[in-house]
Amino acid sequence: MEYNPMEELGLTEDKQFICNCHGFLSKNDNARRLCSKYIRNGEHFFDVVSRYDDLVAYALNRENSRIGSTLKMIIPFLKANGLTDHMAYDFCKEDLQLVPGADKALRYIFNLLPTFITSSSYEHHMMAVCDAIGFPMNNVGCTQVSFDDIPISRQESKTIRGMGTRISNLRIPKTMYTLTNAKSLDDDDANIVTTLDDIFADSLPKMEIDGAVKPITAIGANEKAYALLEIRRKTEIEFNSTVYVGGDITDFQAMDLVRDSSGLSISYNGSEYAVRGANVAVMSNNAIVVAVLTSEFYNEGIEAVYELIDNWDRDRLKKIPCADRNLMDAMLKTFPKKLPIVKRVDWRNADAIVKENEIFRKKTMR
Repeated sequence: MEYNPMEELGLTEDKQFICNCHGFLSKNDNARRLCSKYIRNGEHFFDVVSRYDDLVAYALNRENSRIGSTLKMIIPFLKANGLTDHMAYDFCKEDLQLVPGADKALRYIFNLLPTFITSSSYEHHMMAVCDAIGFPMNNVGCTQVSFDDIPISRQESKTIRGMGTRISNLRIPKTMYTLTNAKSLDDDDANIVTTLDDIFADSLPKMEIDGAVKPITAIGANEKAYALLEIRRKTEIEFNSTVYVGGDITDFQAMDLVRDSSGLSISYNGSEYAVRGANVAVMSNNAIVVAVLTSEFYNEGIEAVYELIDNWDRDRLKKIPCADRNLMDAMLKTFPKKLPIVKRVDWRNADAIVKENEIFRKKTMR
């Protein structure tokens, strides 16, 4: 049994904080930005692959599909266009756009309770994020890949770049598939599935590069849930004492576990999946509000958070008892005119909050 000096002194931690990176810490979708930089018509290329990832995992519900495989699928194309580890890190560092207030909020939370990040992003991006905010990489789980260690021949590079052009030429329809309104695939989506099935299920597996890419694990929805379970095992802190902040489709399973255990599950400018996995939805252009909610949860628990939200009015927040008055005043000063939107989420209002979040998300992300 491991010796824990904190426990011997009676100073055990009883709550913890886990967050996603994209949307809460960094504004830009790093993998999409890498594609934009190194692949011709790269943003559209990424959007097609991401659409395919969602279609096979969600709309088609294939048994062997995994939500969040996009970052693994694009690796051969980034490599075929000459990306190296040095180039990836330098670009991630130069291109990094932190969410306003994210660095201060995370430092505050890190000094308050055990704090971890689980991200689908490549390690290069997370190193840049951690360097910028002063956060330890040891507390980060992310997609680990070394582009330098992936062998590729000149002929395979040329062939894969041609596949990339095929993908970029596909049209993305405006059809939206939601958790509550499933539809059959329209013609454009059917074409995406047929074309990318040919590339990823037939052509690429026959190439030498596939042997190097296959062992790589992209951090998707399942992996984030596993990471949450592993963190609980190591810290011995249960989900009802956990804060989880997410916003992407890959956060849903982990958020759902925390919410169902009466922990604090926060959708921060979240997608439909994140909102439906949350018990609190936040729409904000500054992350300090998450520090306020976390501080309240740390000191008084989930019911105190709900009480705070029920009194989410400037005049009331100036007077209401709270865990950290200085932090609360700092948030009120950060939003001198209009407070961020903070709402409790349940089955009765989830649909309305999803629509409200989608509008806010489009304005603040990308």
